[in-house]
Amino acid sequence: MKKNLIFPILLMVVACFSLQSFGQTVMPHSVPREFQSKQYTVEINGIPVEVFQASPRVHFVSFDFTDKVTVKVNGKIVREIGVPLPIRDEQVDGASVWEGGEAVIRPSSRNIKVETKGSTATFTLDKPGQYVLEGTNTNRVAIDNNDMVLFLFANQPETDTPQEADPNTIYLKAGTHFQNMDLKSGQTLYLEAGAVLYGGINIWDAHDVKILGRGVVYYNGPQSETHDNGVWHRKDWHPLTTENSERITVKGVTFVGKSRTWTLQMHSTFDTEFDNVKVLAVNDQNINGDGFDWQDGGGRSKVTNSLIRSSDDCFALFTAKKEKMETMVKDITIENCVLWPTRANIFRMSGYAENITMRNCDIIHVPYSLFEMPRALICTTNSVEQVSRVSNLLFENIRFEEPAALLGLQIPKGLFKNITFRNITMKGEPLPLYVDTHIDGLFFENVVLNGKKILSEKDLTFKVKTYDIKNLKFSK
Repeated sequence: MKKNLIFPILLMVVACFSLQSFGQTVMPHSVPREFQSKQYTVEINGIPVEVFQASPRVHFVSFDFTDKVTVKVNGKIVREIGVPLPIRDEQVDGASVWEGGEAVIRPSSRNIKVETKGSTATFTLDKPGQYVLEGTNTNRVAIDNNDMVLFLFANQPETDTPQEADPNTIYLKAGTHFQNMDLKSGQTLYLEAGAVLYGGINIWDAHDVKILGRGVVYYNGPQSETHDNGVWHRKDWHPLTTENSERITVKGVTFVGKSRTWTLQMHSTFDTEFDNVKVLAVNDQNINGDGFDWQDGGGRSKVTNSLIRSSDDCFALFTAKKEKMETMVKDITIENCVLWPTRANIFRMSGYAENITMRNCDIIHVPYSLFEMPRALICTTNSVEQVSRVSNLLFENIRFEEPAALLGLQIPKGLFKNITFRNITMKGEPLPLYVDTHIDGLFFENVVLNGKKILSEKDLTFKVKTYDIKNLKFSK
């Protein structure tokens, strides 16, 4: 079923044309009526932009632009009544979403100043990227993470739009499309701005597949709300599932996971590129909504210029429980990303992995949790039986806006070799390290936690340290 969005499309054309005449281009992305938010009204250079409601407390606005734009956001509390998305009724209560505080933009490293007057926040953007607008009065409670938040996806104009008439292209126009989709070798799925694919995408036994555009994949499947079966590897069980595939490219698309399941699950998949991808796991249980998962072999993968707001780990690497090198996950690079796990960790690693690099990333929030230890940059599954071998991990130019633990390794039969932390900053008192595993090679280079540079083991606090760490080195 498709929704007729002629008027919003004409509005975008007029907006784009009028702003081009001033040497600028602004292309707001439309939102199908059933997903439109009443909680926020947004104007970009005076042009109204529709807001997408991903969940009762998570909303986003998306647009392409060049040069510089002034953004004005009015946010008022909305009480949802009726049945859940995508059909609902709402009532505006009128209170400011940041009442009692001011609005701020994250990542704070972007240094964007916000003028807050009542329920209105005004600021300027001059660079593309993903931004988070929220209030300074946020009260983050345990695992629920009921923050009222507006994501802003500010994109560069598209340069790789496929031809609609191309026989190898599946072209989804603005509107809602209710279906699951199986992509085959050589195919391109293009979701134009305003398109919502309400279902899952499967890429199995395929190569040279692309998923492009500014549209949204919205997945709300049949997973249990009381126990974890969202990890199952099967078709139509995740927003995106791959198996035995290679050369997969995903650019510009937003993935919303509404049910309790992992978001992008890759099994035995190689040579993947994810650029300007947005992942919002917003299931009501706020659990088991990983961002990116590599399973049972795979790698040579890049994730760049993306945002992950997961309901569990942002990234997870899982391989077979027995020692088979062919099931190793290796050669993963993550760069220029904004990360926010709402329940667990940045990385969870279990099994066999090597050559994992993360650089120039902002970790804007780290969760409070009922678990003994997540809240770590690197965490392992808590297992006394499993064997794990992980080597060559580099974390460079990482900025934490909230306290976390750098290590949460709970696997006595594990061996981690050559972990490097370089140019790391953290606001707030860091959580103690948890080391119940073997480490050979742990290097701290210009690591500053809560304003204190880590120059010796005396500067580290351990919650658990079962084994001595070999080759522990520090440098300025």
